[in-house]
Amino acid sequence: MWFSLITLAGALAATAIALPTSVSHVIHEKRSSLSSWVPRTDVKPKGSIRLPVRIGLTQSNLDLGHDILMDIADPSSENYGKHWTAKQIADVFAPSQESVDAIVEWLEESGIEKPRLTLSPGRNWLSFDASVTEVESLLQTEYKFYAHETGQGHLACDEYSVPRKLRQHIDIIMPTVHFDTKIVSGPENELKKRSMPPNLQPGNPDNTGFKPKQGEILSGPDFMTTPDAAVPETVYSLANCNQYVTPDCLRALYNFTNGTLAQSSYGIVEYTPEAYIQTDLNLFYSTLAREIPQGTAPTLDSIDGGVNQQTTKSFNDNGESDLDLQYAEALVYPQKVTLYQTGDLVEGASFNNFLDALDASYCTSGGGDNPNFDGTYPDPNTGGYKKHDCGIYTPASVISTSYGSNEADLTPAYEVRQCNEYMKLGMAGVTIIYSSGDNGVAGNGAQCCTKAKCAGGTYNAGGSGTFNPSFPGTCPYVTSVGATQIVPGASVTAPEEACETVIFSGGGFSNVFAMPSYQSTAVKSYFTNHKPTYTATQYNNSQTVRGYPDVSANGANYVVAVDGNVTLVYGTSASAPVFGSIITLINEQRVAAGKGAVGFINPTLYANPSMLNDITAGGNQGCGTPGFEAVSGWDPVTGLGTPNYQKMLPVFMALP
Repeated sequence: MWFSLITLAGALAATAIALPTSVSHVIHEKRSSLSSWVPRTDVKPKGSIRLPVRIGLTQSNLDLGHDILMDIADPSSENYGKHWTAKQIADVFAPSQESVDAIVEWLEESGIEKPRLTLSPGRNWLSFDASVTEVESLLQTEYKFYAHETGQGHLACDEYSVPRKLRQHIDIIMPTVHFDTKIVSGPENELKKRSMPPNLQPGNPDNTGFKPKQGEILSGPDFMTTPDAAVPETVYSLANCNQYVTPDCLRALYNFTNGTLAQSSYGIVEYTPEAYIQTDLNLFYSTLAREIPQGTAPTLDSIDGGVNQQTTKSFNDNGESDLDLQYAEALVYPQKVTLYQTGDLVEGASFNNFLDALDASYCTSGGGDNPNFDGTYPDPNTGGYKKHDCGIYTPASVISTSYGSNEADLTPAYEVRQCNEYMKLGMAGVTIIYSSGDNGVAGNGAQCCTKAKCAGGTYNAGGSGTFNPSFPGTCPYVTSVGATQIVPGASVTAPEEACETVIFSGGGFSNVFAMPSYQSTAVKSYFTNHKPTYTATQYNNSQTVRGYPDVSANGANYVVAVDGNVTLVYGTSASAPVFGSIITLINEQRVAAGKGAVGFINPTLYANPSMLNDITAGGNQGCGTPGFEAVSGWDPVTGLGTPNYQKMLPVFMALP
């Protein structure tokens, strides 16, 4: 499914007065509000002003992408595991020659001669310089000067139109309706690119929605005790995994042993200023993973100026990265772990900025990054990173990310474009893993939507309202991981339950993405046997949309070293890298046997649910309700269940 920007234009409609358009033209984009920008009436832009025009062309064959991926990832397909090269993927989805020819013909007929045109290498952009008069005629629009209250100016239009027959070939045209600048007050009144909203910056210390939650401090400089108290040292063993989860507890829970190979690859994504501290890793190794030498660190792949900063230190700055890397390193050692540190200290970064670094074509396809939601690179801010990293790294075979946003924070067009990129990575043989969230059926900050299907993206404090699904977990081309816990007082060998300690496993149903074919049988069974009593006002109960999570793993009572302390940590932030580690161990065995990485795993998971530990107790409360319940089979709390390595390995090893 692909949303063109005409869909987005409809969503942004319509307070500005429409300009007349010819019968053959349709409005392609239209701004609904000018915010603090006001059109000037005292001056008109001269028609001779030159504009650098860029036309973003629609990608081709995206409607076939799902079927192509299923042909590679379905375990019953004769083409299973025949992953595509980056060039093959770029070529099949590049804008068609038909699109290029149609737009060039239109431009030439409009007086923009062919020698003035430049086509980008991936056929994603047609660029040319033109006067305001030419562009106004071409797009049937009127450019105006807009003024900000600070006095800064901008040249833009309220809307623009394109020939109806060409709409399918065009994603976006710039510069037009977008105010892609932000105003910085000060003596210089410096004009800079708009920064990302804090709620969309995964690494922002104030954006704690998906970040792990800190519990009791067990030892270290912040461990508080009475002066005369004799506090015995905590002993970690399989006997107390219900209080303290360690790497050994996870091996016992999920039936795997220490790693022995280093033939695959595993990547962890973090967003600046989130950072790990090497002394924390060393403390963790000496406490819980003594087979790992002191000083062992991930391989740093810096993206858009990403840096493992050591200036600010706190649980919000270090908890996520310390948790992810300590458990990834411990579970897959001696396999090296790659750290994708994304975004500079000034601008930050988004999931799209990360994806740009893996796929050069993504930097420009579908209109490229969105300055409303993504970090802008090159970063014009003082001290900012002065390049844009596009296609500089080969992706690891498994990539785990413990961040997310509310699905309603973003536009459907933006989410579908990004989801299609995860589809392409699956075609290349990459397993993409995302945590499902820590607030049950509610969203970041435990907020819930005020309208059915989260229409309008407005939220309340969370005591009522509509369930608030997360993204990218709702994208059908990622593996979404929820959270479980060892039942309080139970042994490590007893069945787990859905996590209800400190956090609640994120789960529910998308308001954007259709139900993927690989999931249909499991979700239909859920509704047939365990249909919730909630109304359509509370969640998307159409039974036609993507359900999440896909699977789960323990998310409570992790023992982690953070800022010199040994502390308990909770969250799907732990569940995701643990599940990713187990898939990496499976990849190690496949590579050693002369086979490839497993790639997109969801079709195999849903075709073989018995290789997972079904979770049938607990729920994911939120929005003033008990949320959904964990039941037999797939459910929107723990998915298909938790991993059982000894059952999963033979299934994946039997595949070509």
